Amino acid sequence: MDLSATQPQPSRNYDDSRFSKKKKMISDASEQISSTSFTDAATLLGENIRTIGFEISRSIASKVLIQQKSEMVI
Repeated sequence: MDLSATQPQPSRNYDDSRFSKKKKMISDASEQISSTSFTDAATLLGENIRTIGFEISRSIASKVLIQQKSEMVI
């Protein structure tokens, strides 16, 4: 069997290290996207909580005012 025409194959370790580096780069990009998404979600949640807090405060103030007016009528 003549093997002189076959090409030498690169070392398997070389291929694995390239794959690991590429995988790490993809992982780093995913972490960056996830971090940004998490920050955006936390910011939006904070804004929503603040808005709901204002609405609850207005509702309570309105009910207190109605109660005070009803006490004045009696």
